Amino acid sequence: MSIREHSSAVVEEKSGFNQYVLQELQLVIDELKDFQSGLGDLDQSKEHYFKTRQYYKHIEFFVEHIAPVQAKYQINGALVPKFSEYEEGFVVDPCGFQRIEEILFSGEEIDSKTLEHEVVDLIVVFQELKNACLSIALDDHIYLEMFQLQLVRIAAMNLNGYDATFTKTNLQETDETLASMSELIKRFRLKYGTKGELKARFQSLNESILNARKCLKKNPDFDTFNRLDFITFYIEEINLNLVLLHRALSLPWSDHKQALRLDSERLFSKETLNPQFFSIYYSDASDLEKQAALGKLLFYDPILSANNERACSSCHQPDKAFTDGLKTSQAFNKDGFLERNAPSLINVLYQKAFFYDGKAYQIEQQIRDVVHNEREMGSKLSEVVLKLRKSREYKALFEEAFTIQKDAAISEYAIQKAIAEYEKTLIAMDSRFDRYLSGDRNALNSREVSGYNLFAGKALCGSCHFFPLFNGTVPPYFMDSEYEILGTPQTKENRSLDPDLGRYKVTYVEKQKYAFKTPTVRNSELTAPYMHNGVYSDLNQVLDFYKKGGGEGLKYPVPNQTLPFDSLQLSNQEQQDIILFLKTLTDTSGLNQRPFKLPRFETMPEWNSRIWGGNY
Repeated sequence: MSIREHSSAVVEEKSGFNQYVLQELQLVIDELKDFQSGLGDLDQSKEHYFKTRQYYKHIEFFVEHIAPVQAKYQINGALVPKFSEYEEGFVVDPCGFQRIEEILFSGEEIDSKTLEHEVVDLIVVFQELKNACLSIALDDHIYLEMFQLQLVRIAAMNLNGYDATFTKTNLQETDETLASMSELIKRFRLKYGTKGELKARFQSLNESILNARKCLKKNPDFDTFNRLDFITFYIEEINLNLVLLHRALSLPWSDHKQALRLDSERLFSKETLNPQFFSIYYSDASDLEKQAALGKLLFYDPILSANNERACSSCHQPDKAFTDGLKTSQAFNKDGFLERNAPSLINVLYQKAFFYDGKAYQIEQQIRDVVHNEREMGSKLSEVVLKLRKSREYKALFEEAFTIQKDAAISEYAIQKAIAEYEKTLIAMDSRFDRYLSGDRNALNSREVSGYNLFAGKALCGSCHFFPLFNGTVPPYFMDSEYEILGTPQTKENRSLDPDLGRYKVTYVEKQKYAFKTPTVRNSELTAPYMHNGVYSDLNQVLDFYKKGGGEGLKYPVPNQTLPFDSLQLSNQEQQDIILFLKTLTDTSGLNQRPFKLPRFETMPEWNSRIWGGNY
């Protein structure tokens, strides 16, 4: 995939905004060329690396927006193999800035040949970007929105150690990003003037950026920096001022489909997330509330299973945060147990891949797979359609919820759609942590705040469980999902690797053996046991596993482990603080109501004795 095309991109004389980007791109290229020419001197190479990163951070917002694939796979991806969601079987080994950083700062012997190769490749990529940008100009409102997306990138990626893993210069680089934003805001002021309300808007925005930069300089240590307060009281303030300036300038908002509603005055809230972005039925204009109500009945009705005894809620029970509390779920007809643990369905909407191995890309597909799985529901949607048509009550409910289909309202599509719409209502984003994010300083105590800062900083949990959803869906575009190879053990004795091949069963990519999708840690207080195989019964066991470096750290072989092997050096109190933070993410409010009764079947009276929620 090449440079992202924009409907607003036109060939025209460059504005001050474009000139700034082109200048910084040229500085990156020039510095990389100096880097290449001075590769024999380690100290000089490190100096060139830092300088190049500085220039890159000035325009990261722009590069990530117009060339997201190049940014992820060639320039500044994480230091683990990347598996493209766009090309089947496409694997990219660590490269770009992160690979250069590893070579220069890991303490290992310098691989000069690889280092030169990486520098040369970056020169080529940035030259291509510059050439492309010579014929691209963006509407002004796009720049303001890119700034907002960069704020998300700072909060969810930069401050969480997603890059600069060895140097830990994330705070200094965040400062460079804000300095660049401030420079471009000056150009807005020159272009639009400061008459009337605009004067106050520009002043407030500049002050909020300046205050954030002062905060960064006050404590530049990555491990001890209070990133939660920085996000809550500085990043959110900058976002608010960007939104107010956007409105004061009377600029339009982008109308393309995206995950974040950038016209929201809060950047990290339930209201900012666009639920329809995560659905293949983005433009569906039918009655979603009635479909969700119908889907709720179907979710609790064992009529979907072949034996009329198992419902969706059998494995996803509301009082257990929509899990089942078992190590791995019981199989259909109580014939043993399944291979994997039942994940929570709360906030399941906010994903682009489903199941631990990511084999489904929409909720609707996930529903179909479960119904058709011989060891889960043992049925077929075509058979469920015939069963439901024997109920006058169900027929009326389907016709009301799917008015367009009329007589054919009960269909495979409608069953999947209704259950999906119900699952999309299982949103819980009002935990104590969320209330703190909204500005309620009393919602968390000092140890819980410390726990988040450890989670996102020293412990590096946040580099996989991305803030604020705390799952593996990658912000700020939320287009793809992360898979990690942790080396999860077969038993709690931590002696051997669990044999489940995970993502490999879907992609057959060798480097994805034992890889699993990163789940959310929201409501983890309620979702024990943990890991894809339910091997750990409490959060302390989970933290111990990570703290010791996963499977490799526990001294059994794990091919291509993506988790760092070395110990995290967490004290007992630090570990407990992280657990205290995780418990602040608990929120199941309003999600536990079950149906009072299930629809009746006139011609099949024996079905009317079925139990909502199933027998097991």
